[in-house]
Amino acid sequence: MPAGYLWVLSEPGTTATVEEFQDWYDNEHVPLRMNHISEFVTGARYQAADSLLPGWSAAYDIQDTSLFTDPKYTVLRANRSPREGALVVRLETLDRRTCETIDATSAPPKAEETAPFVATVAGDVEPKGDGKELAGVKGWIRSHRHKIYDSLNTGAGRAPQQNIAPKFVTVHEFSSEDYVDSKEYKDATEGASEVRRWKLYRAWPNTTTA
Repeated sequence: MPAGYLWVLSEPGTTATVEEFQDWYDNEHVPLRMNHISEFVTGARYQAADSLLPGWSAAYDIQDTSLFTDPKYTVLRANRSPREGALVVRLETLDRRTCETIDATSAPPKAEETAPFVATVAGDVEPKGDGKELAGVKGWIRSHRHKIYDSLNTGAGRAPQQNIAPKFVTVHEFSSEDYVDSKEYKDATEGASEVRRWKLYRAWPNTTTA
């Protein structure tokens, strides 16, 4: 099985407070994955750097896509805690995107080396080339590309929407935001249906023990 990537966009909205949203994400949701499931290679949360909504995202490199159907993972959603169950139905947006990794210019970093800035470029056309189109941009660290093969977008007061997300995403990681005004970035984002910029909120190491 290929490596996987889990990318989740979220927004608390007006029916959930930012405080309870952050407390749940930081102290329950992420730890259940990063402290107990070894296949979660990386885990990080980001805040929007472009003033767009959803204003938050989380990203996880996954050792193997088989985890997405493994009971030790699927049980987390099937048996939510009372707090989580009560909160997620009030979120304005919870847009979960399950991906298969196509390629990466380098291996995922350790938690303490997680890039402080990220750009996500998504669309329905499979990316071409070697993935290094931004390698010459000041502050570029790495890029990785993924096929989004399943997605679910839910929100308070509306019906769930299945597989409406773009089909592919390229994630570019940087040490600064100098990339924003570069020609390479503008060329790389031209024609994309969804372009977002993010700044690191927090990264977690995997502390699973055998």
